[in-house]
Amino acid sequence: MSEHAVLAVDDEKSILSSLRRSLRKEPYKLFTAESGAEGLEILAANEIQMVVSDQRMPNMSGTEFLSQVKDLYPDTVRVVLSGYAEAEAIVDSINRGAVFRFIGKPWEDEDLKTIIRQGLAHYNLVIQNRELSEQTKHQLVELERLNNLLADSVVERTRSLQFSQEVLEHLPLMVLGISQEEELIMTNDTARQQLTPLQCMMPGVEIDDILPLEAVERIRQCLASSEIEDFHFQWDEKDLHARPSRLGTEDNPRGCVILLEEVTS
Repeated sequence: MSEHAVLAVDDEKSILSSLRRSLRKEPYKLFTAESGAEGLEILAANEIQMVVSDQRMPNMSGTEFLSQVKDLYPDTVRVVLSGYAEAEAIVDSINRGAVFRFIGKPWEDEDLKTIIRQGLAHYNLVIQNRELSEQTKHQLVELERLNNLLADSVVERTRSLQFSQEVLEHLPLMVLGISQEEELIMTNDTARQQLTPLQCMMPGVEIDDILPLEAVERIRQCLASSEIEDFHFQWDEKDLHARPSRLGTEDNPRGCVILLEEVTS
C-alpha cells in the first residue's frame, strides 16, 4: 500500500500526535490537518485515498466535512473518529453513505490499523471494479466494431459468391464438378440445358450411374493422377471434348472440374 495516503483531521494537536504515533510504521503516507478547511486544502493538493476525521470540531463537524469530501472526492474512503456519545448521529451518516466506518475514542491501536487497512482495501476494490467496468465497456465496443466488420465481410463475401455462382451458371461452356469420392456434385445451367441426363440429376449421384463408361474411366485417371489430358467421349448423342482440371493439392485432392464443349463437324 506504499502508494496510498491517509489524511487525519482533528482540532486537537494531541490527538494528531497520538495518531502519528499509532500509525508511524504503517505502509502509507500520513497527512494531518487541524480543521476541515485545512483538510480540504490538503485534499485539493494531494491524492488521498482515505480520510479519518474527528467529529467534534469548531466551525465544521466531522460529518459535515466528510459530506463535502464525499461530494468532491467520492472514491476517498471516509472514517469518523468520535466519542460514543455521538454515535447515533454518526450511524446516520454511515447509513447515508457519507461515512465508511466509525472509530470510537479512545481507540485501540490495532483496531485503528485494521479499520484503515480495510478502508484502503475497499478503495482498491472500488478502483479495480471501475477499471474492469471500463475495460469491459471498451471490449464491448471493440466486439461490436468487429461484429460489424464481420457482418460487412459476410455481406461482401456473399455478394461475391452469388456473383461467382451467376458467372458459373452462365458460362458458355458446360461445367461438371466431381468430388474425390467420384460423385457428380454440381453442374451449371449450360450443361443442364444441353445434356438431357443432367436435367433431373440430384447432386451427389455417382458418376458411373450417369456418365458413359469411357468418361468415367478418364475421370478416375484424373482423380488419381496429376497428369491430366483432354479427352473425347460420346454422351446424349453428342460428341464432347472434355478439359479436366484437378481441385485441391497433391496432398489433399478434392476432386476435379470438367469443362465440356460439343464438337461439331
